[in-house]
Amino acid sequence: MDVVSTRRVYSGKVVGLRVDTLRGKNGKTHEVEVVEHAEAVVVIVRPRPDELLLVKQYRHPLGRDHWEVVAGVMDPGETPAEAAARELREETGYLAQRVEWLWSAFSAPGFCEELLHFCVVDGYEIGERSGFDAGEEEMELGIFTLEDLWRKIRDDELPDSKTQIAVLWALSGRG
Repeated sequence: MDVVSTRRVYSGKVVGLRVDTLRGKNGKTHEVEVVEHAEAVVVIVRPRPDELLLVKQYRHPLGRDHWEVVAGVMDPGETPAEAAARELREETGYLAQRVEWLWSAFSAPGFCEELLHFCVVDGYEIGERSGFDAGEEEMELGIFTLEDLWRKIRDDELPDSKTQIAVLWALSGRG
């Protein structure tokens, strides 16, 4: 595919939207809408091998609070490990002792260019929360067993895909 043209439709604080006109090998053109989003980190914190730390926060597209793993957008120039440590500190007050990058994956490659970097925190100290965005100060922290989280996934009580992936990774015993 060749990109014939790009038209920027929207540019906001969190996302942008562009429409690319593509030409295939057969010469035909078609438009593709692309959501632009910065790279982000997903932070897996295991207080014990059979537990995960989650944060409960309001997510407006869902219209409600829900539990999810710590996550956030990477700042320019940050490595995934640096961003994971920063997000953990901001959202929970926990200070990561060691962060390991696990893998990266696109969140929705059919229409979005957001790349998620999954990291696991090995050891932490409890500090003070700081640097959070509006709304994050209302976050609640919770520690859940993997068994309870698996039940929540099966009962449609844990709708966030990155959290489901983190739970499945922890259940796989690879961590």
